[in-house]
Amino acid sequence: MPQIEVKSPQGQRRYELPKSGLTIGRSDDNKLVLQDDRASRHHCVIEPRGGDFLIRDLKSRNGTKLNNIPLAEPASLQNGDVVRIGKTEITFIDPEAVMKLSDPVKATRGENPPATRHTLDLDVRSETTAKTGKVANWEDQLNEVIKVGEDRGFTEAEISLVDNRGEVVHRSQADHLQLGTDKEDAEGTRAFRKLLHAAFRTRATDIHIEPRVQICVARMRVDGTMISAVEFSPVIFKRILGIVKILCQIETSQKNQVQDGHFSVSIRERRVDYRVSLTPSVHGQKLVIRVLDSSNSPSRLHELGLKPWMYEKIRTLAIRDAGLILACGPTGSGKTTTLYTCLREIDVDQRNAITIEDPVEYYLEGCTQIPVDHDQGTTFHSVLRSVLRQDPDVIFVGEIRDIETANVAMQASMTGHLVYTTIHAKDTIGAIFRLLDLGIDPPLLANALNLIVAQRLIRLLCPHCRKGVIPTPTQTLKMGQRLGGLPEIFIPQSCPLCLSTGYHGRRALFELLEITDSIRDMIMKTPTIKGIRELAQQGLFTTLEDFGFELVSEGLTSYEEIERVSSTD
Repeated sequence: MPQIEVKSPQGQRRYELPKSGLTIGRSDDNKLVLQDDRASRHHCVIEPRGGDFLIRDLKSRNGTKLNNIPLAEPASLQNGDVVRIGKTEITFIDPEAVMKLSDPVKATRGENPPATRHTLDLDVRSETTAKTGKVANWEDQLNEVIKVGEDRGFTEAEISLVDNRGEVVHRSQADHLQLGTDKEDAEGTRAFRKLLHAAFRTRATDIHIEPRVQICVARMRVDGTMISAVEFSPVIFKRILGIVKILCQIETSQKNQVQDGHFSVSIRERRVDYRVSLTPSVHGQKLVIRVLDSSNSPSRLHELGLKPWMYEKIRTLAIRDAGLILACGPTGSGKTTTLYTCLREIDVDQRNAITIEDPVEYYLEGCTQIPVDHDQGTTFHSVLRSVLRQDPDVIFVGEIRDIETANVAMQASMTGHLVYTTIHAKDTIGAIFRLLDLGIDPPLLANALNLIVAQRLIRLLCPHCRKGVIPTPTQTLKMGQRLGGLPEIFIPQSCPLCLSTGYHGRRALFELLEITDSIRDMIMKTPTIKGIRELAQQGLFTTLEDFGFELVSEGLTSYEEIERVSSTD
């Protein structure tokens, strides 16, 4: 059966489309109930007609849009069509383009669909269930994920577990980490290794294992999206939890406190680190594992995908004797990765480079890396003052969170040090006002700043299933003015290779602001966003949105993805 993917402020979910059709609206007697105040009680209906499905508006108050065009007459739905109802988007998906998904919309009148979650569900059990008629066990489910992932050149048998002291735990040792029979414990270790292998194959950045009433669900974050991967029994999860706690040297009997730790794995002389967080929940401890695999991130400046003029400006300053490069963006936008690539441009044999991080995520050869430990009373500010007595040439401060850290960092940049740091701000110009709001003296700010880089991470369209469409009038108007016309853009579809998300891989959007003398003068007088923007546009200046629309025109990402990450509303 065809499927629909529903995106709303409450989250994102995919359902099978009932054969009898689907009524949509706010009223509880609809088959798909929307929690959207712009939707009418009975808004529209998707109904079968001669082998196709039609979308028909039910004289709704605010109307229904099909591909951003108001729906006047019933229209046949094609694969990839987007129905917009207020703040809700419903994408029609051709079943031949995706794997079978379970969890259909219930067709009983008056029954709401399952609760919306901020996930895309990859039902790894579907293929095995279809063949055997039975629900697949955890091993079959993980094998399905591994099968559709990328070959990384190794198997789970080659993954050696390494505890937080750096000691390798071989399989024969791991089998005896838990209480119980050897066979039972071996199954827990095997499940954990296979889960780590699945994370490698899918390029996952995080692994979540959540205990529920009768099962434990493991999900992985891939390209920023949560993917449901496998269901474990509570017994298997208990064994996995015990293995993780022993690897991290965490108290195994403590279950009612937040616990943190770290461990690593060794694969063919390569080490990958993991950060662990355990949090008590209603049904037990939730386990979150952060995957710190540097092979999934760019390591050098030229790998970031910068425009040539951006690359030249950043690299020129990145190897200078003194100055300040400020990276800004929300959490998880890749700021630290960008500044790490700048650090790797430096000759660490001839210069003393020191980093202050919370926590240290990746090991940098030749750099002194210092973790911030709030439990021990060490903060960015206190460590930075200490570092200045260590004769540094280059200082990386993980984040400016207060005026003390900001003042010391800027004074350091003006006394012969090269400083890299980050701050949470929406864009480059917003970063200036964020620092002013912290209380930085305008003359100090104007003279210390050299370069501000704003960035966002966007998902790239899956090259195997993307679909070319003619842009809507709104899209043409918005992008055509900047790009000189746009005959075709691409939208996400769905296939096994992209785990049915329509996207595969990520890259960054960049906005770069060079602090010129005219901008310095404005900062010291009466700075305004409009005034700084006008001065910036006198030189080379590309906004995040402009950068993203160029990627849309190249077919690398979708218009909706750029709107999602760079909206200025």
